[in-house]
Amino acid sequence: MPVDNPTYILLGLLVLAIIVGAPFLRRWANGKASAAGERAGRRFTATQLVKVLTEFGTTLVVHAPENTTREIIGEAVAAKPKDFSVRDDGGYGIRFVEHDDTTLRLVPDPSGSRVQIETFREYMGFPQTAPFWTDLRERIAAAAAARGVTVTEGPHLEFLRGGLLDAKNARWTLDR
Repeated sequence: MPVDNPTYILLGLLVLAIIVGAPFLRRWANGKASAAGERAGRRFTATQLVKVLTEFGTTLVVHAPENTTREIIGEAVAAKPKDFSVRDDGGYGIRFVEHDDTTLRLVPDPSGSRVQIETFREYMGFPQTAPFWTDLRERIAAAAAARGVTVTEGPHLEFLRGGLLDAKNARWTLDR
């Protein structure tokens, strides 16, 4: 069966269109994929941020006088001096890079003393110390239990994002 000239011409044009159009098609497809990836990343980050803010908003009430609570926290902090510190102002710090990336305060509570986050800093555009806060709460609860002191979860707190400290990182503060 003979193939005539118009078929050769159409096949040639199709091959030429593929050769010329492939870079444009590739660029368009990569742009669409990149945009979809960025949208998915923003959704994931927003979901994770809600979890982190919930974690930071969790407070701990130690059913003991302030001096006993300070001793209990001191034990928990001393167990991991690389991650936790006692600050000169009477508060406590959690280190990701600096000793005060996250600051905690002991405040009076009708049932005893409440341990709560006051501020935290972002690194790489996201708060990094939430796992340390969870660890410290567990350590405080364990040290209190060893003394026969009850620990319960306190009221949940909210935070506000402050101005940028650098290109993409900010310090969050307690919403009073």
